[in-house]
Amino acid sequence: MIDLNSIDRIYLYPGHVDLRKGMNTLGYLAAQIYKDDGLHKLFIFCNTKETLLKIYEKDAAGVWIYVRRLDDSTFGWPKNVDEAMTIDKGQLTWLLSGLNLIKGPKSPKYRDRY
Repeated sequence: MIDLNSIDRIYLYPGHVDLRKGMNTLGYLAAQIYKDDGLHKLFIFCNTKETLLKIYEKDAAGVWIYVRRLDDSTFGWPKNVDEAMTIDKGQLTWLLSGLNLIKGPKSPKYRDRY
């Protein structure tokens, strides 16, 4: 289990990632959005269907990979770099519980026929 007390930063990687990728490729992707400053970080990656997450944890001793899958719902996810964000520990708990952090555009209840 992730020790949230020791985490300094949590990043959502924008867009979708082929989660068949391994530790080295996820590490390369993580390095594109952070500088190696010695902080304890989590990088969270999501698949195209937004039902599966891989969490890449980088600490002083090495790397951990965690996987989380939802059966009946999807994760809300940033689609591009402009929507990329850091989240706090409370939001990580919500995310892993299956609650959306990113709200999509609201669809209108009624559509014009014209």
